[in-house]
Amino acid sequence: MAFRDHLGAAQIETAPVSIIHGMWEHSRASNHALTVFDNLVETPGHRAAVNILTRDRLCKAIGITPEAYIDTLGWAMSNPSEPVIVDASEAECFDNIQEVVDITALPIPHHWPQDRGRYSSASVIIAEDNGVRNMSFHRQFVRDENHLVVRLVPRHLRTMTMNARETGGEVNIAVVNAPDPVVLLAAAMSFDDNIDELTIAAALHEKLYGKPLRLTRMPNGVLAPADA
Repeated sequence: MAFRDHLGAAQIETAPVSIIHGMWEHSRASNHALTVFDNLVETPGHRAAVNILTRDRLCKAIGITPEAYIDTLGWAMSNPSEPVIVDASEAECFDNIQEVVDITALPIPHHWPQDRGRYSSASVIIAEDNGVRNMSFHRQFVRDENHLVVRLVPRHLRTMTMNARETGGEVNIAVVNAPDPVVLLAAAMSFDDNIDELTIAAALHEKLYGKPLRLTRMPNGVLAPADA
C-alpha cells in the first residue's frame, strides 16, 4: 500500500495555501487535523498532506490498536521478511518523473519561521553500500534545485558514508517521500546491528495487509518502495 491510500479521512483544503508557513498556520488553526492541501501556491499541480504521523493515526491507518503497537513492532523484528522486487513498469513511483531535477518544484514546506528554509521532515533515506542496506529518517534542507542538506549523526548512514569516503567512493541512496506507514515505522526503529529495516517493513506489510511489500530498482540500483 501507499501513504496516499490512508488519507480517506483527511479534510480537503481547496483554498490557496502557501508552503511558506501557510501549511503550518493552517494546521495550528485546525488543531492539527489530518489535512490534504489541494491548492498550494508555490507548487501548482502538487498536493501535500499533514498530520498523519501521530501514534493514534498511524495505528488506525495500519489497523492495530495503540496498545498493540509495541508488540507488533517486536513481532516484526523477530520475523523479518523479504520484500518482492517488481519491474519499473509495474511501479507507481515512476508515474510522475522530472526530466530535469528541480526539488524546489515539490511541495516541501517551510513550517517553522525559525528554520533557515524548506525542510522535508517525513521522508526516509534508503542507502546501499557493499551489500549493506540501511533505511532511516533524516530531516532534509532544500538548498537549491538539485541539492538537499542532511545532518548525519553517529549512526549507520554516517558510518556507511565515512567508510565510502575513505576509499574514494560514494553511497547510493534513494530519498523516499510518503511511503506506506509500515515503511515509516520500520525506518524509525533503531538497531545496534546492521539490520535491514526494509525486511522489518516487509514483515509488517504481510502481517497487517496480507500481501508482500513491493520494491523496485531506482536508476542508481537502490531498491525502494514501488508505490511511494
